[in-house]
Amino acid sequence: MADIISKVCAEYEDFRALMVSDDECAEELQFQEVLAESFSSFHLHMSSTKIQESPESSQGYCEICMDTKVTNEMFKLENCSDHSFCSDCISQYVQSKIQEHIFPVTCPGLKCRAIIEPVSCKSIIPEIVFEKWAGGLSEATLLACEKFYCPYKDCSELLIYDQDQDIIECVCPSCQRLLCAPCGVPWHTGVDCDKFQKEEKNREDDLKVEELSKKSNWMTCPHCKHLVQKADGCIHITCWCGSEFCYVCGGTWSESHWSCQTK
Repeated sequence: MADIISKVCAEYEDFRALMVSDDECAEELQFQEVLAESFSSFHLHMSSTKIQESPESSQGYCEICMDTKVTNEMFKLENCSDHSFCSDCISQYVQSKIQEHIFPVTCPGLKCRAIIEPVSCKSIIPEIVFEKWAGGLSEATLLACEKFYCPYKDCSELLIYDQDQDIIECVCPSCQRLLCAPCGVPWHTGVDCDKFQKEEKNREDDLKVEELSKKSNWMTCPHCKHLVQKADGCIHITCWCGSEFCYVCGGTWSESHWSCQTK
């Protein structure tokens, strides 16, 4: 009897151990399933996050603040494709340039001369800054232009000539008469500007010499028309060309011209 009971107890213990092992195995399997499901969900979440947060097409790098910004925070430089900046940095940069009266405003990139147009920044700068910017550009344009007066003495309207524009013949808006903008004179029909300006310069030089000759009492040789200045001596002058003339009246020399000396 004792042997039977002992055998039954032993079988019960074996059965119990088997049951515990099955329970632990089931629990382990359940844990593995939960872990696998969690890992799968985490991997899916990470993939989704990577797609949503880090696509190259939706982010940009600002070269001023050196920060990565989403596309709608980046500023689009219409005239420059080599540099990128965020709207906040461009706004502050533009406002500082306007405050310093620097026109036009160029790309903040190193040695970049691309011009930033005011209209492209209108939505990121205050209205008063935009108006000051537009006014500054207009003023800078006028300062760069050459100013001259209408050459007609009965008009003398102040005019502006933009040298960047290929305009030569134009009409004065006040007196409605033709004039040459590059030369600043009444229109010179049949003569181009280069020839006219050369002739005008020669004419001006001749007038200056003529004025100087009158002040210095120089005489003109009646034969070769060259100016002669008498340093000393009598009134009988022999020119370099061989012609002889009177230094007082300028006439061709004769003995009768000695009487001019007493006048």
